[in-house]
Amino acid sequence: MNLIKKFLKNNYLSKFHVQTRAFSFVLLNIVLILFQIIYIGLRYKYLNSSIPFWYVMPWGDAQLAPANAIYLLPLISAVVLIAGAVLNYLLGRYYIRYSSEVVGIFATFSVLFLTYSLVRIIVTSSTPFEPLINPALLGLALPFALAFSLAYFVIPQFIEFAKERGLVTNPGLHTHPAMILTKPSVRGAGFVYAILFLLLAIIFIGFPKHLIGFYIAIFMLGILGIVDDYQNTHQRSVFRILENPFLRLFLLFCGVSVVVLSGIQIGFVSNPIAGGTFDLLNLTVKFGNHIIPVIADIITVVWIVWVLNLLSWSNGIDGQYSGIIGLASLFIGILALRFAPLETIHTQVAVLAAISAGIAFGFTKKTWFPSSIMWGFGAMSAGLVLAVLSILIRTKIITSVIFLLIPFLDASVTIIRRIIQKKNPLTGDRGHLHHLLLDRGWSVPRIALFYWTTTAAFGVIGLISSEKYVVQVLLTLGGIVAFFIVLMNLRSLKKQKQL
Repeated sequence: MNLIKKFLKNNYLSKFHVQTRAFSFVLLNIVLILFQIIYIGLRYKYLNSSIPFWYVMPWGDAQLAPANAIYLLPLISAVVLIAGAVLNYLLGRYYIRYSSEVVGIFATFSVLFLTYSLVRIIVTSSTPFEPLINPALLGLALPFALAFSLAYFVIPQFIEFAKERGLVTNPGLHTHPAMILTKPSVRGAGFVYAILFLLLAIIFIGFPKHLIGFYIAIFMLGILGIVDDYQNTHQRSVFRILENPFLRLFLLFCGVSVVVLSGIQIGFVSNPIAGGTFDLLNLTVKFGNHIIPVIADIITVVWIVWVLNLLSWSNGIDGQYSGIIGLASLFIGILALRFAPLETIHTQVAVLAAISAGIAFGFTKKTWFPSSIMWGFGAMSAGLVLAVLSILIRTKIITSVIFLLIPFLDASVTIIRRIIQKKNPLTGDRGHLHHLLLDRGWSVPRIALFYWTTTAAFGVIGLISSEKYVVQVLLTLGGIVAFFIVLMNLRSLKKQKQL
């Protein structure tokens, strides 16, 4: 009887996985067909009256067809998709192994080929038109794709390596006030992020003088992260001193100081009341033969360390951090390409942002609930990337704050709450927004999706906001979000007193 149940269960699971893969192929093909239809709709008015269409015919007029023949391509694609679905259904009745994959790959390849043909025909037989996508944005596809692929394939290998070295946090053995793990999880994704980011940055950008300090700081935080991950999972480690939050903060200031000493600074800040800007570089101190913009340096260091911590505090549940880093990086990359004229530093920032986004999204599968790996303290390296890139695109810092509005306000409210409660503001607890949402019955995936969605929404708002009104937009959104976060904190405190 048990054998029959096991057979039926395995058979059901096998059918489920086959159906899931088949659905993925169908969904991809539907997206491609919709793209064909939309692209034709946008470009049809630019087409010549005759287009090269019948490529199987001899060269010359025999290959030409009326412009409306272009609609045959999405029609043929739809026929291929339907035929593939029917064939997959018929073969599925006989449980032929890999039949679903073979049919799906063949159908997808055919639709991809037809999509490529459609785009090529329209491009070669149309009057000049503006590109749908900024060519500079298309230039980010390669670094993004390579970063995503490397992260996707490297992270499983690192997980196995980390397991062998004992870099595993077990909720049954390791305790922390903010921990919500339900099963053992490897640490060290932040270290992998730092190494991959540096590798790809060197490949695509090289070693420009103004980024050397940035590279060194990322490497320092990556190493600090993996050392902290080691001591966190080895109770007798000589590095247990890193548990001291003040020592961590000091080391962060040391790492960030390298960035500032290399010349990366916040040169001016906007005046939200009277308009204009405050030039921080004019506030200098003479030290020997050197003139040091001390105020700009101090503000830059404090700002970067603040961003590192606010992002680290929004790294409390599975799937949360990859979305925040990935989406914020994408928006910073887009923002960097909106300058006119476009300078070298802007394209460099865009490429680095694309690399950061690709790595973060590449980690998503393994960091999603239930996670196989945690970012660990090395997550600070990703925060450093966002903080520095927002400075390098200069006037866009306020817009960058909008991208990170939820983590920014959550961290601000958390510090104020801890001070009011006479607690160490650097000591972790279960009072962050994601903890409050958990207490209200939200599931971990739902909270992660909430952070992904809000980051995406605020990112779009930041991009479309006029430069003139960006401060007002930030203050308005910040006030609304802060109100709800404070309200949830007050309700949580009231409930704790009742208990």
